[in-house]
Amino acid sequence: MTDLAPSVPTPPAPPSTGRRRHVAAVAGVVGAVAAIGAGGWAWQGWMAQGPQAAQALPGDTLAYVGIDLDPPGGQKIEAYRALKRFPSLAKHLGLTSQDDLRRSLLDQVTAESGCDIGYDDLAAWAGDRAALAVVPSPGGKGDPEPVAVVQVSDVDKARAGLDEIAAGCDDEVGYALGDGWAVLARTDEVAADVVADGRRTRLGDDADFQELTSAAGDAGVVTLYAAPEAGQALLDAVDDHPFLSFMVGAPAGLSTDPVDMLLSLTSLRSYGVEAGAELMAEMSPEEKRLWKRMERFDELSPAEQDELMKEMDELSPDEPGMGGVASEEEMPEIDEEELMGDFSMPIPDDVRRRLEDFTGLGGVARLDEGALELEVVSDPIVSGDPVRYDGTDALAAISALPGDAALAFGGGFRDGWAEQAITHGPLSFGAEPKQLLADFEKATGLTAKDLEDLGGDSLAVIAGPGFEDAFDFEGVDEQVPLAVRITGDAGKVEAALAKVRTTVGGKDPLPSARSGDAVVIGADRGFVEEVARTKGSLGSTERFADVVPDAEDALTITWIDFDRGDWAEQLTDGDLSPSDLAPLDAAGITVTAAGERQRTVVRLTFDD
Repeated sequence: MTDLAPSVPTPPAPPSTGRRRHVAAVAGVVGAVAAIGAGGWAWQGWMAQGPQAAQALPGDTLAYVGIDLDPPGGQKIEAYRALKRFPSLAKHLGLTSQDDLRRSLLDQVTAESGCDIGYDDLAAWAGDRAALAVVPSPGGKGDPEPVAVVQVSDVDKARAGLDEIAAGCDDEVGYALGDGWAVLARTDEVAADVVADGRRTRLGDDADFQELTSAAGDAGVVTLYAAPEAGQALLDAVDDHPFLSFMVGAPAGLSTDPVDMLLSLTSLRSYGVEAGAELMAEMSPEEKRLWKRMERFDELSPAEQDELMKEMDELSPDEPGMGGVASEEEMPEIDEEELMGDFSMPIPDDVRRRLEDFTGLGGVARLDEGALELEVVSDPIVSGDPVRYDGTDALAAISALPGDAALAFGGGFRDGWAEQAITHGPLSFGAEPKQLLADFEKATGLTAKDLEDLGGDSLAVIAGPGFEDAFDFEGVDEQVPLAVRITGDAGKVEAALAKVRTTVGGKDPLPSARSGDAVVIGADRGFVEEVARTKGSLGSTERFADVVPDAEDALTITWIDFDRGDWAEQLTDGDLSPSDLAPLDAAGITVTAAGERQRTVVRLTFDD
C-alpha cells in the first residue's frame, strides 16, 4: 500500500500468499474510498458531523482506524490549503480538477491491493466515512479478523460495485451490507457475522471507546482506538505465530528518546566487536586475505573484481554462489513458516506484563489552526519507557538550549531509571539482564549506577545547524555539532564521564564544559563551549510554543526545526526534495501524564 492508505496493527495468521492478498485487498478498498472523498474536501459544503463507522462495528472490536472525510469545523478547508502548500504534490495529484485528484489518489492507493478496483466502482455509492478494524473471530476461535467498513449512499449501486470488486480480487474479499454501511472481510460469512454482531452491540456505544477517544480531544480526520483486550490478543497472536514477537519484544511507539539511541549504539558496538572477533578467529589465513581485499572492492578494476569473486567461489565450493549469484537450481528450498520462526525472540517479562494489563488507546488526527496534529492517550508503553522520565523538568531542560537548535530533546529522569534502560533497551531482545549489564559496561565502562550518575536529574540534547554534514558512510566526524546538557550533581556527572573517556580513548574524547550548575558534553569542543556559554532561548520562541502544547506539564519534549539547514533532505537520502520540505516549518512531540496513562501530542506547522 502507499502512504495514502490507512493501516492498523493486525495480529495475522502464519505467512501465506492468500492471507497477505486478503489484507491488501481490504485495505485497498477502504483506502480508495478515502482517496475519492479526499478529492472533494475543497469543493464540498460544510456539513454537520454525521454517523461514524464505529456505529457499524461490534462492541468487542479490538482495534479501529476510522476515517472521516467530512470532519467538523473548517478542517476540510485547512486540509486543502495544506496540500496546496506543496507544489510538487499538488501537481502530482492534479489539484486543478476534482475528478483528476480523486482518480490520481485512487490509482496510487489501489496499485498494490491485488484487486481490479475502478474509480466508478466506488464513487457511485461510497460515502465520506470508512474504517479499518480488527474484530475477534466468530465464536472466539481462530485469529482475529481484519475488516473494512465503508459508508453506503446507494445500496443497489454498492451491491453491484462490490460484486465487481469481489470478482476482481480472486475471492480474497467477501462483503455484507448493513444499515447504511458495507462490511468487507475475508469471506461473505465473516462479513455477515460482523454486521450481525454490530446490530447487537456497537463500538460507538462502548464505554472504553467513548472514554479513550474523547480523552484524545476534538474530533478530526482520523480516529484511532485499541481496546483493553487488544494487549492480550497481541500476546496470544505471538504465542501462535512466534515471528510476530518483533512487534512486541523491542520498544516501539512515538519515542524519540536519545537514551534509546545511545543504548542502540552501545549494543551494536558490543555485538559488532563480539561477532567480528568470533568471525576472525574462525577464518583461515587465506580467508582473511580475501576478505581484506573485499574491503577495497570498489577500488579494484572490473577484471580484478571478477577474479576476486572467482577466488571467493573457489574458497567455498560447498556454498554455491559465494562470490556471485546462485542459480535457481542451486538455491535451497525454503520453508517460509520455518524461516519466519527463526526470527522470533523472547518477550521480556515487563513487556508481557504491560500488555496483559493494557488499558486501551485512543487517538485523533486533526487539522488545528493551520497545523497537523496527532493526539494519543494510552498506557506509557506507547510513548517509550514508562519508568524513565518523571516530573515536569522537560521544559526547563530544553529551554536552556540555544534558539537555533535543529533538533532538541528534554526530560527529567525518574530515580532508578538506568538499570531498566539497559536491561530493556531497544536492542535487548529479551537477553538475560546480567549479560546485558556486563555487555554495557564492557562497551562504555559504566555500571547502571554510573549511567544514572552521568544522566543527572535531567538532560537536554541538541543537534546544531549543519550537524547532518558530519555524518557519512565512514562514521561520524569528530566535529559534529551534537551536545548534551546535564543538570544534577556535576561531580558525579564528571566522574562517570571520566570512566567513559577511559573506555573510548583517543585525543580529547567527549570534551565537556560547565554551564552554571550544569555540565555540557559533546563531540566537538567548540560546539560544547558554545552551548555552555549561550543563554538559553529555545523554549521562549513563538514557533516553539506553537508546536509544544502543555509544555509546563511535559514529561518529555522533542523539538524539530525544518528551517535549520537541509538536514531532513540529507537524512532521508534524497527521498524528499527541497520543494517537498520547503513548506514545513517546525514540529514538536510532547508527552504529558494523563492519570495512569500518558498523552502524546505530535504537532506539525507550516511556513506562511
